[in-house]
Amino acid sequence: MEVGIRVHNGNETEQLDPEKIRELAKFYELDTLIPNRYTSLLVVNLYLLDKVSGVNPAQVINEIKSLEGLASSQQTKPETEFKGSLLKGLWHKHFLPTLPSAFAHNILNHLGKNGLAELVEEVFDPAKSSVVTREMIDELAHRVVEESIVDRGAAEKLTGEWIIFAKE
Repeated sequence: MEVGIRVHNGNETEQLDPEKIRELAKFYELDTLIPNRYTSLLVVNLYLLDKVSGVNPAQVINEIKSLEGLASSQQTKPETEFKGSLLKGLWHKHFLPTLPSAFAHNILNHLGKNGLAELVEEVFDPAKSSVVTREMIDELAHRVVEESIVDRGAAEKLTGEWIIFAKE
């Protein structure tokens, strides 16, 4: 028995009937990429990521391709198995949505408990200048944002939202 799913798409409640879900799966190329190995819930989540959150579903699809060995790593953490009793036997893989909150989370993880304070003290060192200059502010911004993301990406430690799946 096939059933549809009612979702709130950001503006209104929408009924996604089985035919619409199949069309979306075809649009996302899931039948080619992972035939018979995805759920309607994945399809609906891809749809809502785009429609509600403005996240390109290709970000999730690219991680799935990486899991399938069809693309290189997206610089996120490798997949890991859940250890707790509720999700034991399932795995998760991070994908990094292009959302400020996801980047902020990675920056905070990279800097750790005292990293930001240490950077501020280093960059705004009074021995370098008695006043804060534009160059100092630019350096701090670069080191906090860009270096954090680049370093975590190079180490394949970027985190984000999860793709939850079962291994065959």
